[in-house]
Amino acid sequence: MVDSQYIVSVDANCQYCYKCLRNCFVKSIKFENEKSKVLAEDCILCGDCIEICPQKAKTYRKDIEKLTSILNRPFMVSIAPSFYAHFDQPFKVISFLKSLGATYVGETAVGAEIVSMKYGEIFEKSSGPTISTACPVVVYYVERYQPEIIPYLANVVSPAAAHLEFMKSYFGKFPSVFIGPCIAKKKELEGVYDVVLTFEELDEYIKISKVNLSSFKDVLPDPPYAEKAAFYPITDGINFSTNRKFEDSISISGVRNVAEFLKNLDISTKIFVELSACDNSCINGPAIRKDLSVVQKKSRILKIRNELKSTRKRIIQIDSNLKLSREFKDRSKKTTYSEEAIKEVLISMGKTDPSKELNCSACGYNTCREKAVAVLEGKAEKEMCLPYLVEKVSSASNKLVEESPNIIFIHKDGKILYKNKMARKYFLNFSENQIMEFISEIERKRLDKINLELFGKHFTFYCKTFELPEESGNVIVLVDVTRENKQKEEISRIKNESIKRIEEVLEKQMLLAQEIASLLGESIAEAKSRFEQFKKIMEESDDNL
Repeated sequence: MVDSQYIVSVDANCQYCYKCLRNCFVKSIKFENEKSKVLAEDCILCGDCIEICPQKAKTYRKDIEKLTSILNRPFMVSIAPSFYAHFDQPFKVISFLKSLGATYVGETAVGAEIVSMKYGEIFEKSSGPTISTACPVVVYYVERYQPEIIPYLANVVSPAAAHLEFMKSYFGKFPSVFIGPCIAKKKELEGVYDVVLTFEELDEYIKISKVNLSSFKDVLPDPPYAEKAAFYPITDGINFSTNRKFEDSISISGVRNVAEFLKNLDISTKIFVELSACDNSCINGPAIRKDLSVVQKKSRILKIRNELKSTRKRIIQIDSNLKLSREFKDRSKKTTYSEEAIKEVLISMGKTDPSKELNCSACGYNTCREKAVAVLEGKAEKEMCLPYLVEKVSSASNKLVEESPNIIFIHKDGKILYKNKMARKYFLNFSENQIMEFISEIERKRLDKINLELFGKHFTFYCKTFELPEESGNVIVLVDVTRENKQKEEISRIKNESIKRIEEVLEKQMLLAQEIASLLGESIAEAKSRFEQFKKIMEESDDNL
């Protein structure tokens, strides 16, 4: 599986929340070793993962360096129709592009006008649906996930590609730049244009250039200008530009809506279908400003269109030699997994029967079975299943408590809720009422140590009590310190016995000591004093045990 070169992950920012996967319609994101990657083969480049990630762990490839590589020599620029919706001073931005060496800055809408003419021709000859192919995300989705729809795709290049053909037919082969709101264009136009930028990238380049846009004069885009195709980026704009009637056309936007529509497409009905993967079409693309409403963006485009309309510099004739046709390819995956393999994964995640297949989507997948297939494909990890993790942690915690060498009781409202293995062993012959009386005494007197007679033996326990969260019960923990106490008592006994024996020996030697004291130069009183000091030290040591 190859990582996408267009949508990339910022590993340091990823918090493994799976929000990108939950919002990825085609589930083209792989999680492995605490990292997430977008898979090139599966991704349709809608950009939803970039917009939805709260940690900014997804971004797209920036190509500003490619722009700088062609500066200071003549180049051509195609600006998408939504250019006027994004920039506050669009004519000054055009002037800025001219200052960089652009000899021609034209509207992609010119290419859209040409494409609309071709759409009309195809529709007239068809007996079933004709689907627009201006949106690269829609094309990628159909090729990868619903290839049965390919025969109904209009085999015409996108407006951007058509516009480049138009520019080359008039000006020759100069370096070319496309600027738009779409990330998917970077893939679609790779090798077609020399540089493909988003509006955001152009904003960034203007910023790092440290220029004052207000100081530039207003410069109109170079003619010709499109008419109806200027509204391509607005919902129903393609239908409008192809002169379609209400009864023979439909417009669908949003990748989920597009997929649902195509799933139920009636291929026997002659209808022109405008499809856009972005909700509300291109003026709401992933790389266009989001601080303006759709209505405000539409108004901006309409305002500029009225200004340019007055110039009357329209498309008059189209070169019939322009390369405008395209082919589509079935890119679907044919991999299938046996029911046994899927069940094996489900069981390994604790889904031992259908009732445990919660389909909660916490992992990002719509169903547990879909998640199991992703595990088999190497796109997902079993640990992504939240209920599985909770059960796993809970099971480990329960085992830790159950196998504890300490006695553990949990009680609430005068009833024993739980006794671990050691509690059941030590209090085997105690009734629940007896245990509760014993527990109540510990809690009432706040005892930290208690002595008990169990199985005819003496035991000493250290006591610890605490409450569980949300008033779910009280816990009593008894730590058996009987052995430690016995060891302490034994050490004390040995020391006391040693002191006693020393006293006996000393008494026996007292007479002898008196006889030789004069020879040693010491008195009996001094020898006895030193012995008493030693005895005191021994006793103090015993008290500290």
